[in-house]
Amino acid sequence: MAEYDYVISDLPIYKAALHDDWDSVSELFKQDPDRMTKRITYWWETPLHIAVGTDRSHRFVEKLVERVVAVGAKDKLFEKNWYGNSPLQYAAKAGNTTAAKILVEQSPEQILVPNKDGETALRMAVWHGNKETLEYLLMVTRDLLPGEEGVSPYTGVAGGDLITLTIMAGFYDVALDIIGMHPNIVLEKDGNGQTALQILAQKPQVFMSGSKLGFWFTAGFWSVLKYMAPSIKNIHDIKVNINLSSLLVRRICKIVIEKGDHDIAWNILGPAITTAVKYGTHELIEECILAYPGIIWYNAGGFSLFLAAIKQRQERVYNLVYQMSHHKVHMAIAHENQENALHIAGKLAPPHRLNVVTEPSYEEALNIEGQTPRMVFSDSHKDLLKDGRDWMKDTASSCTVVAALIVTMAFAAAFTLPGGNQDDGNPMFLTYNTFMLFIVSDAVALFSSSTSVLMFLGILTSRYAEDDFLYALPKRLTIGLLSLFMSIAATMIAFSSALALALKDQVTWVAAPLVLATSVPVCLFGLLQFPLLVELVNSTYGRSIFHQQNDRLIH
Repeated sequence: MAEYDYVISDLPIYKAALHDDWDSVSELFKQDPDRMTKRITYWWETPLHIAVGTDRSHRFVEKLVERVVAVGAKDKLFEKNWYGNSPLQYAAKAGNTTAAKILVEQSPEQILVPNKDGETALRMAVWHGNKETLEYLLMVTRDLLPGEEGVSPYTGVAGGDLITLTIMAGFYDVALDIIGMHPNIVLEKDGNGQTALQILAQKPQVFMSGSKLGFWFTAGFWSVLKYMAPSIKNIHDIKVNINLSSLLVRRICKIVIEKGDHDIAWNILGPAITTAVKYGTHELIEECILAYPGIIWYNAGGFSLFLAAIKQRQERVYNLVYQMSHHKVHMAIAHENQENALHIAGKLAPPHRLNVVTEPSYEEALNIEGQTPRMVFSDSHKDLLKDGRDWMKDTASSCTVVAALIVTMAFAAAFTLPGGNQDDGNPMFLTYNTFMLFIVSDAVALFSSSTSVLMFLGILTSRYAEDDFLYALPKRLTIGLLSLFMSIAATMIAFSSALALALKDQVTWVAAPLVLATSVPVCLFGLLQFPLLVELVNSTYGRSIFHQQNDRLIH
């Protein structure tokens, strides 16, 4: 392997490029200018490759480029390594915008020169998520004029890759800028045959329904919270992305419809809503339907749009049928392979939720295997029923132990009063307001913990039939958790009041922190169990999946 001995002999240059040490090699380069652009690694990398790739050796890059240009070797600045990558492609990959600017000033056309895999610096910047570098390269990238030879970065597969990768990277503001300058790019497909709208359909988390921000951030509390904790800036960024993604979808739909071509609309919006059904991105489907109502008849993977929504368990997508009164009957009575909507729902979702828009006779209709929707549901969910039963039992058993302990403590505390009793039998602190707080909170703790025990015992002794999981068991679990939370809070209040009575004014500097510390168990219980409680209440008593999601939809 003697042919690679240069790798060892050129180590000083490699290390200098790596550590931004221009001074150590400046004289060497002056004596032998060819070493500035020669290959110094096994993978044919030049000193410029190494320096650019560090994203730190900015002085080395600047001085090296100046010296190479000065000796008339400018054409060697963009020597390629083994994979066909030039230093500019290294800069794009590393997000080294400083080096990219230096190199582009010498040869702007290098931005669109591909490597062996056909990847340009522009594509590398977006692929590796380097937003600053991408924005710079887009700013200096010139589109081809009519009659010029070459491949435009904004058309064909190159254009499709650019816009889809930009959206994948989460650069929605950059995507809007690209579309604003080159509207037709939304019609292009990338190397995987996907359009920008399809990529957006795969990202439900950047729409309001999938963001999980909840009430506190959708109600405008951000303006207050952002001053309380800098880390909440991430929530603000999520909200910005939600707004940008919605704007992107509307912009794309507008451009597609303005083309006035049915085939374009069908082939762009159709695959996008098919993808959106799979991922549950109902906001995108709503915008597509608003732009082109007829797209609801698009065949989504062998199913009509709404039967596909049932198959994918996307109730928010299916709920769109509720808002389209002239279409819901047609959709509800649709069949696929002798199975109606309830048969499909029985395999994957509770069929009672479809009764609103389904003919009564369908509830007992038989499929090709002679099964009713209810039979399909029961058979498909046997394992889920067992898992649900085991989870319910484990949860109820654990909570029963805790509630029983609180019952014991609260009962004992009622006869072990702080300060004891006077000679006449009355409590020592009977006239103190704090004592009354102790008595009331102890009584609340006893009653609520007793209620909790009864609810959890009701769960443990249940028959665990399918119908019980619909209302009975969730109701008992909800009441049990609420009463357990109340009993824990009341117990902590009783403890705090008893502590205040015992210490009185003697050591307030100790009492105050201890009283505050009693809120910790209550807060922890709330944080750990509140999400479960919300899900229970919403699924059991929340509104039906058939509700008005968007006032702009067609009726």
